[in-house]
Amino acid sequence: MLVDTLYDRELILKSDAQTQEEVFKEIGAILLKKDLVNEQFTDAIIEREKNYPTGLDLAPVAEQLPNVAIPHTETEYCKSKAIVFVKLNNQITFHNMITPDETLRVKYLFFIINNEKTNQTDVLSNIMAFITNKENMRTLEQLDTAESIYKFLIGRDE
Repeated sequence: MLVDTLYDRELILKSDAQTQEEVFKEIGAILLKKDLVNEQFTDAIIEREKNYPTGLDLAPVAEQLPNVAIPHTETEYCKSKAIVFVKLNNQITFHNMITPDETLRVKYLFFIINNEKTNQTDVLSNIMAFITNKENMRTLEQLDTAESIYKFLIGRDE
């Protein structure tokens, strides 16, 4: 499955949230309004993040790259398939996926919305390949509009 087809212009978002819970509630409300998730989604993603952190430290990839988190939850809370990209105006603390006791300041979120049992690992590995490419992350740092970010994520620069 081509991950670029999971991006939608309307799901390239910016957030002023100050905490994980704030951003999860904000994005959950948007997704619920768009009928992409069910009413339990927000609570489920908050709970899953507590038990299975999704923060990724990109320092090993290159110095001064912003950190990323890839929040997701079980398929029963999702009604569709999409990747929701969120650029945080304020870095938010997440626990490290690899070393859960460590915290990271995160700038970008890639929410995986998936209502199918299959393809989750494909989507996750594609996001990982994207974010561990330092040039991708440096380019992302230069983009500010939803339109320019969307075009970059789907691989079109026009």
